[in-house]
Amino acid sequence: MGQKDFFVAIASLVQDITQEEESNIQKAAVILAETVMQGGTLYTFGTGHSMGIAHEAVGKRGSLLKAKLLDEHIYNLARFERLEGLGPVIMKNHQLTNKDTVIVASNSGRNPLTIEVAEEAKKQGAKVISISAHDVKGKLPSLKSSGYYLADYADVAIDNHGDSSDLLLEIPGTDLKVGSPSTLTGIFIYYLILTEAVEIMVAKGFKPPLIKG
Repeated sequence: MGQKDFFVAIASLVQDITQEEESNIQKAAVILAETVMQGGTLYTFGTGHSMGIAHEAVGKRGSLLKAKLLDEHIYNLARFERLEGLGPVIMKNHQLTNKDTVIVASNSGRNPLTIEVAEEAKKQGAKVISISAHDVKGKLPSLKSSGYYLADYADVAIDNHGDSSDLLLEIPGTDLKVGSPSTLTGIFIYYLILTEAVEIMVAKGFKPPLIKG
């Protein structure tokens, strides 16, 4: 077990995503392209390590000018991701419209906070794209009292092809595993969506409003 094993494992995941999520990536890209061309905003949300996926889409070279974090003023939401009722409170600070898109990332997709953010975003009229491990559903119960998962509230639900452990490599002679893929695959999925959306915009003669390097 070592770096080559991790490379092989993560490369396999990337290949699975590229092949098996192609249709969903295309659907998500169409939604995002329409949002941008209509003057809407891309919002992103994630807690814990999934916050890295949300951050990747905002404020860096090559990213959309109108991209914002839904939780930018709240520190360490991972402490509250299992708390029911917080999602609507956070979303009261936002007025989303049918021109907007929200990308919500959560490996398990079963924590109340991310589920509620997706639910409230849809109530406000926005399109929701989820990134989560669909393998979790049916193996681990939702922690939301309704029994729903993040993917249940998505207009496009993209599978990161991970599992509930979010670890790839077993350490020989122990009961431990190492090598979490979900942040890497989540960012990879985001860029698949973004680059495809940019291609759609260019094909329609629309200049993508990206932050310049």
